[in-house]
Amino acid sequence: MSFDWNDYITLARKLLYETNKGPIEEAYNRSVISRSYYAVFCISRVKAELESYRPRNPGDRGVHEKVISYYKNSSKNEEKRIGKLLDALRRERNKADYERYESIDTNLAEGAILNADEVLALFEKIDPETS
Repeated sequence: MSFDWNDYITLARKLLYETNKGPIEEAYNRSVISRSYYAVFCISRVKAELESYRPRNPGDRGVHEKVISYYKNSSKNEEKRIGKLLDALRRERNKADYERYESIDTNLAEGAILNADEVLALFEKIDPETS
């Protein structure tokens, strides 16, 4: 049985709407952003048939950049939009995962879920059969 990447979105929502976050609210927000990005990144990677991509040479782009470029450079408007959303989500995920002095609030977390939802809606529009 394979893992359903949509479960990361479900988890992100549960984390966002948890009512008893206490003093670790920012950790919840950071996790929401991270899981939102990885859900749509992994789904996008599969749909782009780049699931097994591994850089062959030191100068090759990493898989995140490769997937984002795949969509941004598409001739289809919906896929270009997916690329832009993935790029924005990745920047937010990088802040959430690596920048300890960056303040990550609930609005940023909500925005990440909204962007992830838009990516999923675009995939549904492109190919309702496989979404």
